[in-house]
Amino acid sequence: MNHLFSLSILCIIAYLIYILEKSNNKSKNAETEIQEPQTQNYPYLKKHLLSKAEYAFYHILKSECDKNNILICPKVRLEDFITVTDKQNYTKYRGYIKSRHIDFLLCNTKLQIIAAIELDDNSHTKEKVQKVDNFKNELFKVINIPLFRVKMSDGAYENQINTIIKNL
Repeated sequence: MNHLFSLSILCIIAYLIYILEKSNNKSKNAETEIQEPQTQNYPYLKKHLLSKAEYAFYHILKSECDKNNILICPKVRLEDFITVTDKQNYTKYRGYIKSRHIDFLLCNTKLQIIAAIELDDNSHTKEKVQKVDNFKNELFKVINIPLFRVKMSDGAYENQINTIIKNL
């Protein structure tokens, strides 16, 4: 009987040690989660918002838009201004827009979207890119926002921008 009592005491002690160790590990993990990593260890580097070609286009676009009280929003994610209405297939349709952007949104002074512009470089001849372009073309028809495509290889941005502004 004394042997059984000693064994029970040992089991209780072992269980208490197990609980204490588990508790210590949780508090150590909690401390690790709370601590922010040192910023010098972040693997990030800033880059330009627009490429050189996009900025060249933006500069000309801005000049014309300023004359017409039109605001420019560059590189806007589609999901920031488009919502999915099909709640049963929400995830499917959100997947099409969540990681895509439009090069430029043109807005009135109340930030209401009046048009969108996509710059098409040589990569837009690839089949995969053309599928995305076709999706965007159809999407903008559905949401009733004019989408203008500007061929970057043309370089005659002033004429293309003037045509866009006149069509608004």
